[in-house]
Amino acid sequence: MCNVNKLFEKSIIGMDGLPVATIPAKKSKLREVLNKEYVKTVILIVILVGGVAGFWLGIRVVLRMDEPLMSVVSESMEPTLMVGDLIVVQGYADPSTIYAAPPIWDETHTHVLSGGDILVFWHRDIGRLVHRAVGNFTLYGKRYLITQGDNWRTNSSPDTHYNLTSPGRPLPGLPEEYVIGKVVANVPYLGDVLLFLQTPLIRMIIIVVIVALLIVEFVPFSKKKDEEQVPKQEQVKA
Repeated sequence: MCNVNKLFEKSIIGMDGLPVATIPAKKSKLREVLNKEYVKTVILIVILVGGVAGFWLGIRVVLRMDEPLMSVVSESMEPTLMVGDLIVVQGYADPSTIYAAPPIWDETHTHVLSGGDILVFWHRDIGRLVHRAVGNFTLYGKRYLITQGDNWRTNSSPDTHYNLTSPGRPLPGLPEEYVIGKVVANVPYLGDVLLFLQTPLIRMIIIVVIVALLIVEFVPFSKKKDEEQVPKQEQVKA
């Protein structure tokens, strides 16, 4: 008898009542397709990509941010945030809830015990800037924030803010509508990895590697894999 699972076999019975041949039962086309290695690989890739995309979309929804992950690229917030840190940014549902207060340092002046929210906001000359809200005031019914970096060596005075859309004199402070969000967490060193992956050359290399792997997986060996999975029928003599 041929080496085939008995559940999927059919026997041909001779005139004397003895089996003369065994023929594998026909498998469904769907099962045959799903049993192919490259199909399994495609399904796994789809699941992984879908999982990552779903996770990323979920983070954006929960944190109310299009870009909830950012990298620290300057020393202005040291020692609270170091260059190369990955920061998690959450958007404000209500900007009036922004908490502003000067930082209170420990005795060694190396750690902030408490203070205002660390904000990510738009600055005309810099772009996105990460500094702490150290104060606020209301002028003509409009609230303005005072921001400053924690690094007192490089930021000895509050920031100067300007209108984003037109040149002119400095604004009294940071308008609430210029605030992107607040920092809710930071992870050391991962910001460098994020910046590294965002460079055009690295993105191109990653794309080329992925395409090369797909070509190696599907093109040269797909036919061979199909042939190896075709069951061989063997005649069984009585």
